[in-house]
Amino acid sequence: MNGGSDPVARRKGKRGGLLTWFRRFSLRTRLIAAFVLLIVSSALATIVIADMVLGSKVVELAMSNMEVGLKMAEQNLSDRLQRMKLLARMEAERWQDGPPDRSGRPVALRSGELLDFIAASSPQGVTVIRGEGNIEICAAEFYSSELGMLISEADRRGEVLAGFLEVSGETLKHAGYRDPPQKGVLLAAAAPLPNGGTLLLGTLANGRNELVTAPVEAMKYRERHAASLFLGGARIATTLGDHAIGSLAEDLVVKKVLKEGEFFFGSTIDLGKTYCAAYRPIKDYRGKIIGMLGVGTEKQVYTDLSNQTLTLFSGLIALGMMFGFAMTYMFSAWLIRPVSELAKGMDRVARDDLNYKVRIGSADELGRLAKAFNLMVKNIKERDIRLREMTAERLSQVEKQVSIGRLAAGVAHEINNPLTSVLSLSMLMLKQLPGDDSNREDLQIIVEETTRCREIVRNLLDFARERPAETMVIDLGQVIRETLVLTSKYDKMDQIQTFLRLSDEPLFVNGDPKQLQQVFTNIITNAAEATGNQGKIVISVDEDSSGGFVVTRVQDNGKGIPPDHLNRVFQPFFTTKGPGKGTGLGLSVSLGIIRRHGGTVEIDSQEKNGTTVTVLLPRVADNGSPHA
Repeated sequence: MNGGSDPVARRKGKRGGLLTWFRRFSLRTRLIAAFVLLIVSSALATIVIADMVLGSKVVELAMSNMEVGLKMAEQNLSDRLQRMKLLARMEAERWQDGPPDRSGRPVALRSGELLDFIAASSPQGVTVIRGEGNIEICAAEFYSSELGMLISEADRRGEVLAGFLEVSGETLKHAGYRDPPQKGVLLAAAAPLPNGGTLLLGTLANGRNELVTAPVEAMKYRERHAASLFLGGARIATTLGDHAIGSLAEDLVVKKVLKEGEFFFGSTIDLGKTYCAAYRPIKDYRGKIIGMLGVGTEKQVYTDLSNQTLTLFSGLIALGMMFGFAMTYMFSAWLIRPVSELAKGMDRVARDDLNYKVRIGSADELGRLAKAFNLMVKNIKERDIRLREMTAERLSQVEKQVSIGRLAAGVAHEINNPLTSVLSLSMLMLKQLPGDDSNREDLQIIVEETTRCREIVRNLLDFARERPAETMVIDLGQVIRETLVLTSKYDKMDQIQTFLRLSDEPLFVNGDPKQLQQVFTNIITNAAEATGNQGKIVISVDEDSSGGFVVTRVQDNGKGIPPDHLNRVFQPFFTTKGPGKGTGLGLSVSLGIIRRHGGTVEIDSQEKNGTTVTVLLPRVADNGSPHA
């Protein structure tokens, strides 16, 4: 068998020890502790839930801001392309007779728009007009570049086209850029000329940080927001500063946006700072993804916002907790005060001060309890007065009965010897008379009446004097069995059904078996006389609910005892059997015997519904010690 301790029992022991420790405190302390625990746990749960809700709301706010920022950046680039498209149409109408000379610069270059060059293609060649002068380039080289592809598409469609265009460094050199990057993004617009050829307007996005400033300018704390334009995964324009040009986006962003062509929202790290960022792909005029547009806000902005909101919310919760603590303290004082008053009243009444009155004026349960307590004390006081009066009267009667008992005992003792002589002589004379003597019947009556007188005297002596009991540890069930053997010889028992119900285990008492047999014989014969013919008696022996007493019940279905006789059945010489059928001392003697054994006798009866006599005796162990 495993000798280790039981973990379940150990946990129960800990809980029991905690409860025992908690019960040591006053009711008010326990009440305050319970309310404080409830308030603190509710507040903590509220803060945790608020933190979760605020976290999700902050994420939603960040995502909403990023979407708005992206839309503003996209709208800004789209507006620039639309303006370039409009300028391309206007310039194409002015070029009906060929390009203007240097003194008549194109309107587009003089309009203040973000425009780098205008290129015009014709059968004679390609002319590139820039702010600093015109450039003549080879048509074959021009048409073989990305610019030529856009012009060919515009010629084929016969309409003005505008869009993003990914170009190489060579193409940028043809457009007049000095020291161009290896790759770039042009915002370009192409319009067919009325007399043949095509007009091309272009702006290089690389390094033009003003292209992405619109979403940042519209946001609070501009210095903590950023927007960038990417060619592939590399920045070509950004509000982070020129030092960020050429930096790469994270691989996760590149895969999501450039390869899968989807929107990205999440946390990214750029130049050592963590951003809540959103990215969308950028497509050229043919629908091919060439880069992406990104907008981001330092994550610390939303963290600070969440912390500030949570701090404010926690402060409000803390104020609510303090208010709850104060209310708990006042409520506990208000609630415990009447309870303390009741406890004080009970203590005063327990010290026999029946004049104390609990004064609680509320109409709630405690007020009703105080009224009930005062009424109870009043009833106790009145009952105490009546009890004293009854006690004084009963003592007077007891003293009278004691005197009568002593007198009766003396008289019985004095007449016992003459009765014995009369009985002996009568029995001797009865034996000597012949069977046909006419005096024999009279003599027989003398013997019977003298015997009855002797029994009355003997019962009177038993009632008047207490004989020492010869106590021993006995099984009460065995005493009942032996009693039934004796009472079975009684004539009326032959006409009565007797049922015996004993406990499964022996029930021991400390008593005199002869005296107990006398008690149960008297009770059983009384039951038999009360039931008459075809009666039923049920005898049961069991322990009570506490296990400290043995309960013996003798129940009959006889005529019962009238209510006005029930409280007199234990009085000496009281009998309902009629003249010559009883002395009225049986139950009185039985009650005295049971009381000397430390028990009591109770009678419950309803007229015409039978009687139940209950005998309670202290239960002991088989060694005579009190039963645990």
